[in-house]
Amino acid sequence: MMLVFLFSCGKTLPVTKPADALSRISWWRAEKPTDDLVFKDMAAAVRRSLEYYETLPPETVFFFGPEKISSFDLIMTLRNFLLIIENDSLPYQQKIDLIKKSFTAYRVAGSNGRGKMLVTGYYEPVISCRNMPDATFKYPLYKRPNDIIEVDLSLFGIDAPRNKILGRMENKKVVPYYSREEIDQKRMLAEKKLEILWCSDLMDIHVLQVQGSGKADLGDGRIVSVLYNGQNGRQYRSIGKYLLEEGIIPKEAMSLQAIRDYVKNNPDKLIDVLNKNPSYVFFRLDDGPSLGSLSVPLTPGRSIATDNRLLPKGALGFLVSYKPVIENGSIKSWEPFTRFVMNQDTGGAIKGPGRVDLFWGQGQEAELSAGHLQHEGELYFLLWKKD
Repeated sequence: MMLVFLFSCGKTLPVTKPADALSRISWWRAEKPTDDLVFKDMAAAVRRSLEYYETLPPETVFFFGPEKISSFDLIMTLRNFLLIIENDSLPYQQKIDLIKKSFTAYRVAGSNGRGKMLVTGYYEPVISCRNMPDATFKYPLYKRPNDIIEVDLSLFGIDAPRNKILGRMENKKVVPYYSREEIDQKRMLAEKKLEILWCSDLMDIHVLQVQGSGKADLGDGRIVSVLYNGQNGRQYRSIGKYLLEEGIIPKEAMSLQAIRDYVKNNPDKLIDVLNKNPSYVFFRLDDGPSLGSLSVPLTPGRSIATDNRLLPKGALGFLVSYKPVIENGSIKSWEPFTRFVMNQDTGGAIKGPGRVDLFWGQGQEAELSAGHLQHEGELYFLLWKKD
């Protein structure tokens, strides 16, 4: 589930409805649909969205801007896309030409109404944890508390950007759920038997919460998946943005690695910095792969996270932005790329039509790429032409 430390791309247009988030665009006005990975792993990513759609009633409605599209139409879109990319008799360029001929393009409105988006990255962290606490592994990962309640404001006739809020009951009143500071420092969840693992580093936990899921190395050869299991309902606030605003890290140097270096070199500032983000994520353990918000496995380099209130879940698209050129463990330069992707995730920091998060997978290069990616780009979705 992706979530980023970094600042957003400035003020976004007040797009609060799916009808305003996407618009049909002719191919001569759209970016040319190419694939820098030459369709590597794309079929696997497509089939995972098919798994999701095939669990839904065929008449389920998805919005492509003002157009209502059924899950059956999206299934046919993906099946026809597979017929093209898996046809070994077709050369690469012919596949691209056939995609343009067979599919309609829709451009995401972006932050300016003309497609401008901030493209960021997320990855699957691996953190060191244990089943029982000790002097080193003393910071808990919590499962979702049972006392979190959800209030659907639309049931009360309230039309708000966030039509659902999370909280807890106190003296017969709904109040905000505990903040990060209340959970971590004031220990408001202690003695409730909610701990699922114990970890050695608060910053690692925060990274895991921002990324949405990851792996836990238990130190005995076992590595388990740690999956998103809810949130405290508090608004996500970027600690990267805070460090920028305070002049602690300059914009040109901002990255996940820069944030890590700062708190490592200033351990007395760690708790204060983390508490600038009151949002808190809860987890569950699983033996399977990490899953996105559609409950299907994510595909490195192919899965993206967007605001799923506005953009069609599971849909086929292509992303235009910049990717890092990595040599000897460091980023040497950035180069433009265009790539087919699947909209299979969302996140608390991914709000509005001006944000998209690319999943990079697991490992040092994934962390490096995800931690530094913050470039402009565009995102398009594709729909199979019935006629």
